[in-house]
This record gives sequence, structure tokens and C-alpha cells, in this order.
Amino acid sequence: MNPDFFVCPLNKKLIRTLRERSLVIKLDKIQDVGQAVALEKEFDFHIHCLQLETQTPLASIPFQNDWLDVPLAVYTPSLGNFFDFVEKLPLLRQINIRVYLPTNKKENYTNLQIISSLGITSALEFKKDYLDWELMTDLMTYALLPLVPHAPIDPFYYIANRYDPHKRNDYNSVYFNDFRFYLHLDHDGRVYFSHDDLKQGHYIADSIEELNNPEVEKELSKRYFRWTGFFLKTDGCAYCPGWRICLGKFSDTVKSIPGCSKFFSEFMDVIEQYKSIQRDKKEVWQP
Repeated sequence: MNPDFFVCPLNKKLIRTLRERSLVIKLDKIQDVGQAVALEKEFDFHIHCLQLETQTPLASIPFQNDWLDVPLAVYTPSLGNFFDFVEKLPLLRQINIRVYLPTNKKENYTNLQIISSLGITSALEFKKDYLDWELMTDLMTYALLPLVPHAPIDPFYYIANRYDPHKRNDYNSVYFNDFRFYLHLDHDGRVYFSHDDLKQGHYIADSIEELNNPEVEKELSKRYFRWTGFFLKTDGCAYCPGWRICLGKFSDTVKSIPGCSKFFSEFMDVIEQYKSIQRDKKEVWQP
């Protein structure tokens, strides 16, 4: 088992052991960006991106000119003051950034449209304590069937460009949570399938050196086929028209916050329209 990326904390002792690996380094302070970049030069690994989780609104984050080549995934609770955001736009448009806004603030569904319309790539972060499926449908439609050009909004753009109607379509990579490509490490180097597993302490190996252990491979196979459990039930997610995209991710909220089935069914219809538009685009000759 050899994943493409490891998601790990900013821990010098740990990172020293990850030479020649591609890493997603998790930060909780914007000031740590410089330290992460310095470690890349010192220990010869590759920064896939820096995942910053902050409670500071986007407009108040002190972005720096020397971060232009640093790939950033910024998880922030809100846009913040619009005029402060506009002042930062020239720099933000140059930075290699994807902004994540959570679903648990109603204004973020609109803020993502604003950010995208101004040329900043963004993503919706699902928070299961608040999901407004109607607003999400509006955002998804805006993301894929725009009246004017704008920057991508994930996971909608990600799914639409990889969608296969004959297969399961998983968008967990947008959130560094697809164990086929991303594995998570804690400060002690223990390995986890996902961020949720890490929070719960369910690790699969004591170190990355154990990933080729037959027991780990067995656990990987069990995890990969876990989705088949939905088909053992007489009703529920496996019989939903939107299964090929959702894959049961909202099975625990389907009763408390209904609407996911309708959303993902409409999502598939919009994807077909999106793909039709892409196929019909006329390529004009270039001088």
C-alpha cells in the first residue's frame, strides 16, 4: 500500500522521517506557513498543499506576497468584511489557493458564489449540523451552469469533470479524505484511513513502514468494500437515485435533515447538462 499523499501535522520530528514524500501539512496558525516551507527545503519532501484551519474570516487573514508559490487549502468560517476582502483580491488572485467555507452558515452559500465570481477557487465544506439542500442546489447550479465565467467551486466542479454514470463517484479527495490517495498521520507517526478515524483514535498501523503488512492490506480491502453494506438493507441510501455520487455520506442525516436524495438526483441531471455544454463548445482556430 503506497498512497500518493500523507496528511500530517506540522511536526519537525515526524516530517524528518517523510523525505521524498508528498505531504498535506495541517496548520492551525497562518504564521506557520513560513516554517512549513522552510522544512520542505531542509528535509527534501514535497508540499502537496498546506491545509490551514482557522477561525479568522478570510478577509482578515494576513496573506503574504512571498506565498505566491505555496499551495494553500484555507478552511475559514466566513468571508468577513467584503471591503477588506476586495482590498486583498489582487494578492489572492496570484496565490495558489482554494478557500473552503462551511455549510453551517447560511450566508456562505452566497459567499462562495461571490468568491468564485471574483476569480478565487473555492469549495463547500459539509457540516452535518446544518445543511440547506435548497441553497446547495442553487450553488451547484451556479457552479456548473453559469451565466458568466467564474472560478471552480468544489466538490461540484471536481465531480462533474470526473463523473462516470457507470461507476461510484467519490469526491472525498477534495477534502483529503479518500484513503486510496490520502492517509493521515498523527504526531507519533501512526497511520489512519481518514480524519474522522484520527479523531476517534482508530489507527491502522504504528508507522508508514507497516503499510505493506498483510493485516493492513486486509483492513484496506474491508474499508474499500464497506459501501456494499448499504445494499444489505431493504431501503435507504443504496436505492436512492443519487447513490452514485453521494455513496451514503449523508445516511446519518437523511431523517433529521431531509433533502439529500432530491439534491443528488438533480446534481446528476445538471452534470449531464454540463457535459453536453462541454461537448458542444466550439473550438475557434488560433492565429
